[in-house]
Amino acid sequence: MSRDFYIGGKWFVEHWRKGLLAAAKALYGRCFHQKVLIGSNWHFEFWRGDRIFAERVEENICPDAYINHVLDVVHSNGTKIYPWYLLLFSDDYTPVAADTYASPGFTEATGYNETTRPQWGEDGVSNKAISNESNKASYTMDGTDATIHGAAMVSLDTKGDTVGGGLLGPVIRFSQGPVTGIVAADVIKVWEEITGSDVAS
Repeated sequence: MSRDFYIGGKWFVEHWRKGLLAAAKALYGRCFHQKVLIGSNWHFEFWRGDRIFAERVEENICPDAYINHVLDVVHSNGTKIYPWYLLLFSDDYTPVAADTYASPGFTEATGYNETTRPQWGEDGVSNKAISNESNKASYTMDGTDATIHGAAMVSLDTKGDTVGGGLLGPVIRFSQGPVTGIVAADVIKVWEEITGSDVAS
């Protein structure tokens, strides 16, 4: 066997082994390096009488404080929050992960007849999701908030409150544009589906 043939064969074997190792690492990463994702889908309906004027279907951002709360309750000794409530906001604010209940960044819309924020009346968990689809939050608008840019889930029911020591949950800004032209007696209905999933990193 010639020296050149020996060197060439050794080079081939080394690179073949490196290729197998890279493939094994890639397969390991796809199979075992996964993330648990928490997100939500929001559904909005703007009604005037028996006619629907506008709809929005959007995905959200989950603030860091909310993610920490979920981990704390599930994997530590955190205190469960129940029930949750939904609010609307009236300014064109883009939510960020650092937002909190005390400093949400947006201005809450309180121009509706209900005395408190509507409760998120969940339907129970099924297929890695939970929603209030069968019990939509309803706001009978009084005409003082003519434009709505988004919504959020929070842990307290007091309209306009930011100092009650609450928690800010998932938040959504309408990427398709705000709901406008709202007048007294119009009704906005909201349901939110919180979802969980795992994906390869």
